[in-house]
Amino acid sequence: MKQAFTLLELIVVIVIIGIMAAVGSSTFRSNYLRDDVHFILSKIQEAHFRGIGYEHNDFGVEESNPDYNNGCINLNSSLLHESAAAAALHYNLHVDSFDYGILCFDAKGRPHLDNFKESTLLTTQKLLNFTYSGKSLSIIIEPVSGYAIIKHQ
Repeated sequence: MKQAFTLLELIVVIVIIGIMAAVGSSTFRSNYLRDDVHFILSKIQEAHFRGIGYEHNDFGVEESNPDYNNGCINLNSSLLHESAAAAALHYNLHVDSFDYGILCFDAKGRPHLDNFKESTLLTTQKLLNFTYSGKSLSIIIEPVSGYAIIKHQ
């Protein structure tokens, strides 16, 4: 009767475990582009939800200054990076530098560029492209609803 494993059997088992670990670790690598685009999308959705139902101008005053703290987001890589670093998550953006300006959402959830005037209302889809390591993903913002989705290419 055999009492122990041979050295060859142990080496074969260790090699099999090593191959499985190599294959498994490649599936758990972080996809920085996907993670960053989801983070940016969540920030856009947060601004969208803050803007819905919020009266941005003083009641009854036609030419008042809008409150940009509610319903607006500055889509700039350095500002979003600072916002991510200040969050409890301490998230670091990895995507290449971008600057899409200020995007605001009015009380009806409609997207505006830079401010809340009727002339800045988005009339076509806004496409935000993000790249990292030669790969790219896009976020599409719909003109009437302000709905934002990720477009996989």
